[in-house]
Amino acid sequence: MSSRVNAVNRTVAALLGLVLLAAGGLGLAVSFGAFGNSRQPVIPQPMRDYAKDQSWFWWAVAAVCLLLALLGLRWLLAQLQTDRVSRLDLTTDDRDGRTTVHTSALTDAVEAEVESLRGVSGASAHLLDRRGQRLTLAVDLTDYADIAEIRHLLEDRVVGHARQAIDDPDLPVDIELRPGRTRSAGRGVL
Repeated sequence: MSSRVNAVNRTVAALLGLVLLAAGGLGLAVSFGAFGNSRQPVIPQPMRDYAKDQSWFWWAVAAVCLLLALLGLRWLLAQLQTDRVSRLDLTTDDRDGRTTVHTSALTDAVEAEVESLRGVSGASAHLLDRRGQRLTLAVDLTDYADIAEIRHLLEDRVVGHARQAIDDPDLPVDIELRPGRTRSAGRGVL
């Protein structure tokens, strides 16, 4: 999920929480008789009569409900979007045809190369498209790992091989080192 979607989620959740908190507080206040007799309906009689007398009122309510449903559908579709790229176009000249590669081929190769390093217990690689392609690499280290050596190997060997494989010497790569529990985490951007 993208950071833009995360920001929208936080904003919508905060606004919805405030509205529900206000509605719940109002309902509690009415139930405890804060506005007079507790046996009165929540919606006063003049408001109910107005809704009954105006033919357009229920059409407006239906339009608002439809708008809320469409906004909810848009939000749901935004949850399914990711920044991950599924195919990588390596074509430099269309005269000879097209060359496309599944990004999983690249990321699987990067993960396998990283996991073969001494002191690495696991790795996860993803090719993202955030205003241009970017490779993200998360590396789980063992307790006995030499962080400086692994970082050097990642920067010189693994990143170089990935950039060479897709013929992009300027491919940005984010590396997150996740050491064992006895050390603190380090993060670097190349």
